[in-house]
Amino acid sequence: MKTLHIVPMLSLLVPAIAAAQPDELGTSTSFDHHVAPVQNALELGVATGYTQGFGKLGGGMNNLEDVASAGGALEIDAAYRIIPNLSVGLYGTFSQSANGDRIPNSTDVFGASAGVQAAWHFRPATSIDPFVNLGTGWRGLWLNPSSGKTTSLQGFELARLQLGVDYRVSEDVAIAPVIGGSLNMFVSEDSPMTQDYTEIQTKKVNFTGFAGLAGRFDLGGKR
Repeated sequence: MKTLHIVPMLSLLVPAIAAAQPDELGTSTSFDHHVAPVQNALELGVATGYTQGFGKLGGGMNNLEDVASAGGALEIDAAYRIIPNLSVGLYGTFSQSANGDRIPNSTDVFGASAGVQAAWHFRPATSIDPFVNLGTGWRGLWLNPSSGKTTSLQGFELARLQLGVDYRVSEDVAIAPVIGGSLNMFVSEDSPMTQDYTEIQTKKVNFTGFAGLAGRFDLGGKR
């Protein structure tokens, strides 16, 4: 998986940028320059990119990668920037994946998640601003065949981590490469073999990774 090679690169990049001193910054015309930090602002964000899941589904089912291969994901965020370094808010994602090897090609595979998250920005007063994002919430997975009943799995996004580096193209607009992933556990299943949602007896933790590009827009606030 190509995204795995990005992780060590970003793990070196983020601390190096975060440790930069103010006198290392260039003028307002340089790539890394001072910007007025914002607080008390509403932040709206959107991201898109590549997603892939791995690990056990639980309940005697196949592995996650056996039913859902690589796919594309869309994320929508809304947050409140309390102070220049910290924002808290909500997130929601939707994904569509290619079929895994263990399900028919005619089956559509959809995923979604939603929850709460907090982001810490290391250099909010500069145009290059590394951040780390932590969240938790709900996760769902649907296997929709061309005919017959849809299989639905519901559970939790136990822990969600994202790393990125904002670049401020203006005071109110930032773009960022982002990588991350979440640890998930499905707890209930509704399938052609059940009448309604039933508890998954042997619950397992699985992983979903993401790599893509994000944009964020600040509304209001003060600098």
